[in-house]
This record gives sequence, C-alpha cells and structure tokens, in this order.
Amino acid sequence: MRRYIAEGLYEYICEYHSVWHMPGHKRKKFSDDRSSLDMVYMDDLLDHIYTIDVTEVQGTDDLHNPTEMIKSSEEELAKVYRTFASYYLVNGSTGGIMAAVSACCKAKDKIIIADNCHKSVHNIAKLLGLEIIYIPFSDSDYLQSVSVDEVKNICARNPDAKAIVITSPTYEGIVSDIKSISEIAKAYDMKLIADEAHGALLPFIAEQGEHKDIIKFPQSSIYLGADIVIESLHKTLPSMTQTAILHVQNETMDKDIRKYLSVFMSSSPSYVMLCSMERAVAVASGWDYTTYIRELKDFRDKFKFEIKHFSLLDKDCSDKIFAYDSTRLVIRADKIEDVKADKDENGNLTIEGSLTGAALESILSDRYGIVCEMSGEDYVVLISTMVDERKDLEYLYNSIKEIDENFDSIISDRKSIMSDSACHNGEYIKTTIRILDTLEGTIAKDNIYVYPPGIYLVKKGESYTEEKLDILRRYVRSGKQLHGEL
Repeated sequence: MRRYIAEGLYEYICEYHSVWHMPGHKRKKFSDDRSSLDMVYMDDLLDHIYTIDVTEVQGTDDLHNPTEMIKSSEEELAKVYRTFASYYLVNGSTGGIMAAVSACCKAKDKIIIADNCHKSVHNIAKLLGLEIIYIPFSDSDYLQSVSVDEVKNICARNPDAKAIVITSPTYEGIVSDIKSISEIAKAYDMKLIADEAHGALLPFIAEQGEHKDIIKFPQSSIYLGADIVIESLHKTLPSMTQTAILHVQNETMDKDIRKYLSVFMSSSPSYVMLCSMERAVAVASGWDYTTYIRELKDFRDKFKFEIKHFSLLDKDCSDKIFAYDSTRLVIRADKIEDVKADKDENGNLTIEGSLTGAALESILSDRYGIVCEMSGEDYVVLISTMVDERKDLEYLYNSIKEIDENFDSIISDRKSIMSDSACHNGEYIKTTIRILDTLEGTIAKDNIYVYPPGIYLVKKGESYTEEKLDILRRYVRSGKQLHGEL
C-alpha cells in the first residue's frame, strides 16, 4: 500500500513555512534536533508515539469513568484553573459545546446565541430541536463585541430561554463583556456558556499581573461568571490538534456535563492527546511570558507607527470592541476594493479590483512562506502563541514591510494578488455568481458559510437579501468556497 499521508506530510514538512496558524505548538519541538528530517525520521516519530497510544485496560484509566491517573490529572486541572471541575476533550471544542448545550437545554427549549457562533452551536440546537433567538450584530459586522444592551433586551423578551452562548474571543480576537452578560443571565436564571475556543492562553497570560503595564490582556470567561467555558488547547497552547478542555463553575450542572461528555466523545479516547493536553497546561501554567509579551508589544508598536498601508486590529479600532486579545494578529489593508474575476471573449480570466483578504493571504504564502490561519473579506488572521520568538515576529514584520513599501506596484499587478483559488477556479466563480444573482428574495434552503471560521453567513430559512448576497459575492470573487447548498 502506498503511504500517501506520510508522503504528503513529508513533502509539506520539508518545505519552508512561517507558521501563523493553529495548532499552538507551531510544529516546534521543546527538545531534540529536527535537522535530519526524512521519512525514516517520520516513522521513528510514529514509533515513539505508538508507545503511549494505549487504551482502557487494566493499569490505565477510563476518561469517561476515571478513577486513577486521569482522575488525578483532571483534579489537578481544576486546581490550576480554579474551577469546580475541568475535563479533557479528545474531539475538540465541538464535543464540549454540544455537551454544554445538552446539559443546559432539553428538547424544544429556547436558547439565545450570538449571531457569530460556531456552526457546532447550530448543529446541537438542530439536534435538540431548540428554538434559537439570535443576538444580532449592528451593520452585519462581526468585528465587534456582543452588545450588552442587545442581550438585556433579548432576555427581557425571552425570559423562558434556558441558556446564552457567547463566542469570546472570536476568531479575530474580539472579546465581549462576559461579566455583564453573566449578571444578566443570572438575573433570568439562564446558564451562560462561553465558547472560549480561541482564548486558551488567556487564563495564564492575563493572570500575570506584573505584565499589565506592557499589554493588558482580558480575563478569561472562567473568572467572569460564565457557568461553562470551552477552550481549544490546540489553537493557542502547545497541544495537538483536536484537543480541548471544558470548565464547569456551576456545581449543579456537573453531573449532566459528565453524562453528555460521554455521549459526544469517543468511547476510545486517545492517550496521545491526553498526554499532549496535560503537558500543554503544565507548560503554559509555568511559563514566564515576559519576553514574549515584550516582543509582541514591540511588533505591534512598530507595525502601528511604521507600516503605512496596513493596520492591526485592536481595541482602539472601534468603540464597539469591549476588549481585545493582542496575541491575535489581524492585518487589514487600507486600500480594499471588490475583486472581480470573469472571462473575456477569448475565454481568458480577467481580474479587476484591489487587495482583498484572500489576495493578501496569497501574497504572504507565495512570496514569503507565511501561512495565515485564515482570510476574511478584507483581512487576514495570524495566530501568535507563547512559542513565537523574536525571529518569528521579525520575519513577519519585515515581510509586511516589504509589501508595504511596494504596495502600489502590487495593487497594479492584478493577477499577482489574486489567490490561487480565484485564478484556477474562474468557472466556479462565474457559475456561483450567476446562481447568487438569481436568489434575491428567495428563502435559503441550507446554511451557507465559509470555513474557516464556520460562522453562518446565511441561515436556513432566512431570506436572501441584497446585503447578504453582496457579502457572498465578495467572498466568492476573492476565491473563497461557499459551504452549503445554494
């Protein structure tokens, strides 16, 4: 049998990549030399991993009914995080979110969720037949915090709702006022679930108060009144992909949480993942963040004062942002126009427009080997974590600086700024735009989203308005693939 996965991984790993995406360990090792990387080395790595890939047999423990090593480790987690209980998740935050919602709501109950919630929230709501009440975002702009006033008004109109789900931080690092929202939830006897998948570093970095004069990081939802908090360790901590933790601060819900975790997680949990999570928390809780925070501050300051055509998202960008996680690097170009791809009379792809998020993502990847986490309509998202060093941030800064200094020539070179998907999938773009042009006023028969981040741009049952269709067209023209049936 040909080993396509190993060969593909080997080819990819041998290439140069400046990693600015999850998982948080950035494929860096804390020990050993990786200079002699080859297929034999990869097999050697697998052999080492196999030695700890055990299952629930005599002498080990059962994640769903822990009595020994896992029980002790999760008790230690609760001490580290100062929670009532904390649980390892071996299938990412998705399983944790599904367990959390199931523990708070019964079939046909009413639930309040922010309009930018991850698709997993919608999926479990659909499975339970829940009535969803959405917390809207003004101007259909997701680069803002959840409005506390909106939450207050919606709760007043729907006092029978059982739970509220808020994503904080968002994919772009925007944090909402969880403390105020938790107070509203308690006033109406609702449970607050915080999807903190992208904030796993906050419980540690925000707690080092001596660094607040350098960068002030927002507190984790764990300490602001949320009943349940779910964190993806693999996103911002040095942990393997598909690892997460669920925290419970409400003692009365703990039994139901444990029951539903066993429903939504594999009955054969990976000890490799468990070891990875335990190590990540141990490393993060004992890490001295001083150097990293200072390097991050220097990068953000240089960017702010020396880069002309790009800006970094932060709290000061909008009065609608309550707080911001400065480890998230969201780069926006000042000159953003719509990018249109079509074919001329000879069948050649023609390109009009300026620099979109997808185009900037393509430039960073193709010219500098910088792999972003994702691109939005007019920005790119890069994830910085505790393992980033000065050389990593300097390389990123110098690359942006070079693009900045040659901005006008890059803008004039239309084809060079288009993403590969836009250049090579002109027929998809043309066909999809043609379909979108026929949908105004019709009802969506499926949820439509771009992944990442997995937020529903149009929800099943909603009407296709011209505003929503314009957003979809811009994503498609920039080379993004729409998920869901139009």
